[in-house]
Amino acid sequence: MPGTTSPRLSRRMRAPLAAASIVTIALSLSACAQGDSDEPAPAGSAATDLTAMLPDDVVDRGYITVAGDASYPPIGFMDDDGTTMVGLDADIAKAIGEALGIELRKENASFDSIIPGIQGGKYDAGMSWINDTEERRAIVDFIDYSQDGSSMFGLASLAEKPASLEELCGRSVAVQKGTAQQTDVETASTACEEAGDPAVDLQVYPDQTAANLAVKSERAEVSIADMPVAAWQVSETDGEFELFGEPYGEVMHGVAVLKGSELAEPIARALEQIMEDGTYESILDEWGMSDAAIDAPLINGEPLS
Repeated sequence: MPGTTSPRLSRRMRAPLAAASIVTIALSLSACAQGDSDEPAPAGSAATDLTAMLPDDVVDRGYITVAGDASYPPIGFMDDDGTTMVGLDADIAKAIGEALGIELRKENASFDSIIPGIQGGKYDAGMSWINDTEERRAIVDFIDYSQDGSSMFGLASLAEKPASLEELCGRSVAVQKGTAQQTDVETASTACEEAGDPAVDLQVYPDQTAANLAVKSERAEVSIADMPVAAWQVSETDGEFELFGEPYGEVMHGVAVLKGSELAEPIARALEQIMEDGTYESILDEWGMSDAAIDAPLINGEPLS
C-alpha cells in the first residue's frame, strides 16, 4: 500500500510481494525544440536529445496519452486520492517521459479496451504489463521492457490445490477479461474436453479486482494473473490467499502503440536511455521486481537497430 516499501520479489514467486512505496504519476513536462530548430517546446518542458524523434503533432500537443488498467497492483492502481494512477508502470512512464522531454499522461482503462482504444485513436499507447503476442502484433507494435510469466492463486484453505493448467479440468477459474490468462484457460479447457475430462468453469470478469473477489467469496476456486500481480494479491490477504504450483509461460511485456506508429522508436530509445543510466533498474528494484528486468528494450521482440 502507499507509503511502505516492498521486498525483492523472487522470479519463481515463492515469496509474496510486500507493499511498495508509491510515486505519483504526476509527470513533469519536458520537451522542446532541438538543436537549431525554431519550433517552440510545450509549456513547462525541458529539452532532451530524444525530443526531435517525436512526431510534430505530439510535440505540439505536449503529451502522449497512455492507457493502463488501475486494477492490477503493483503494475497499476489508484493512489489514496482515488484519481492518481500509481505503480511500477506509472514510474517507468514518468521516467520515459523525462527522457523524451514530454509528459506521458496515464489514463485508467479496462484492460480489454486498451488495444481497441489505441486502434481507434483514443490513446497513443498502452502500458499495463501487456503480453507481447503475435496476435496482438497484427494491430500494435510492442516496445518490450520486461519479462515474466503467470501464476495461479486461491484460498489457502482450498483442499485440492491445482499445480498446473492441466489440473484445472472441472475446476472454477476467475480471470480478467481480455488477458492472456483467459486464453490460457480456454486452451486448457479444450484440452480437458478432448481428453474426456470435464471442461474448466471459466469465469471472466471486467477487472482483476472482481476476479479476486470471486475467489475470496468462493464463487471461483482459482485465479490466474501475471506473476507480480498474483504475488501482490497473496501478500495483501494476510495468509488468506496462497500461490499454487509454479509460474508458467514466461513472455515479454511491452508498451503498445499503433502498428507502424512513429512513437515506437523514440519510446524504445527512451527506455534504452533509462536502462543504461540505472533509472529502470532502480524502479524495478523499488517495487521488488528486479527479476522481471531485461537487458535492453526490444521492438516486437527484436533488438533496436
